[in-house]
Amino acid sequence: CSSATSGSPGGSNSGAGPGGMGSPKSNTLDSHHNNFETILEELREIKDGQSHLEDDIEDLKAQLHRDYTYMTQCLQEERYRYERLEEQLNDLTELHQNEMTNLKQELASMEEKVAYQSYERARDIQEAVESCLTRITKLELQQQQQQVVQLEGVENANARALLGKFINVILALMAVLLVFVSTIANFITPLMKTRFRILSTVFLVLFLIFLWKHWDTITYYSEHLLLFPS
Repeated sequence: CSSATSGSPGGSNSGAGPGGMGSPKSNTLDSHHNNFETILEELREIKDGQSHLEDDIEDLKAQLHRDYTYMTQCLQEERYRYERLEEQLNDLTELHQNEMTNLKQELASMEEKVAYQSYERARDIQEAVESCLTRITKLELQQQQQQVVQLEGVENANARALLGKFINVILALMAVLLVFVSTIANFITPLMKTRFRILSTVFLVLFLIFLWKHWDTITYYSEHLLLFPS
């Protein structure tokens, strides 16, 4: 009984073993096959993505190369323009310096000429004044001699007195005129030594002429302002 009992389970197990183990193995193979296809599909997608990335990288490299070339060309053009502008600026600076030097030399020459001309004019005026004084002295002596001769022939004392006074008045006026001319010459001479003084003198004379021509208008407005301050 025990051998039969032990044999029957063995026989039942051996009979049931092949039939019971066949379905899980096929399921496992199917799942592994599906996983393998999934992995292959993912690998294909990764490869395609990598290929697209390589294409994008190549396009980006080409774009960067074009941008680099364009920027390099722009920088070279800007550098060339900068060098040209620098050369033009240097030329203009040198030209400006030369013009300023020439202008300073011309101003110095003009100042020397004006000073020399002013000195010559002042000397001429002084010589003319001295000559006039000499002539006046001679005329005064001649007039005194003529006065003496005329006074000797004049019988009327009142007429002689009036004639002497008239002559004295004329001589005094001439002396005053000469002193006035000499004073003006001495006053003008220092004002003609430098270019600034010449310009100042010209502006002062023009201002005085303007005041003289518009004196009535200035007086009218001054009186109007004093009478109607508001």
